[in-house]
Amino acid sequence: MTTARDLIGRPALVSAYLTPVLFIGGTFVAGLASPGYDPVRQTISELAAGDAPMRVFETVVFVLTGLSHLVTVTFARGIGIPGRVAYLGGALASLAVAVFPLPTMAGTSVAHRDAAIVGFVLLAAWPLLGMRFRREFPWIVRPIGSIAGTVILTALCLWFLAVWSSPSLGYVGLVERIAADAESIWPAVVVTALFLRARSCSLREAAI
Repeated sequence: MTTARDLIGRPALVSAYLTPVLFIGGTFVAGLASPGYDPVRQTISELAAGDAPMRVFETVVFVLTGLSHLVTVTFARGIGIPGRVAYLGGALASLAVAVFPLPTMAGTSVAHRDAAIVGFVLLAAWPLLGMRFRREFPWIVRPIGSIAGTVILTALCLWFLAVWSSPSLGYVGLVERIAADAESIWPAVVVTALFLRARSCSLREAAI
């Protein structure tokens, strides 16, 4: 029988809720504090570029987001091991995005681009790879929830890729935010379901 300890540790609950607050909130603040910055037209990465006015702040946001992901993947034991490995890779890619910033807001960086792509891919793939099959696990990590999670996140990432590949569309920043924000929120959805199931398991264990 699955026990509460098998599913989740409390630090994951804190970190999973903290991740979107750090990422979405921090990026929003950095954008507001950057004169002339257009969040619809410009990417998130530009906020941490070498000549960006809020580069230090946004770099810290990237680092804290990556560290928060690391805490979540460490203590969200109800996620299948392959999914946790993919999630770990996504967390490390988030840190790499901070380590390899764009040289300028109008510049490019192969290392930064590759880290961002790897992060987007792994943070979309981990729900499917972390799939569980036994009934004692909550629906969100069983086939329907796992497949739905990866399908939704992948669709958003492909939308971002399509818009990014067509600069004339002029709203790459908006689409990137939708995809990246969704990837920061999904762990909180999974962790909430694991926590609720863990609490149910704890009540059963106490009754035995």
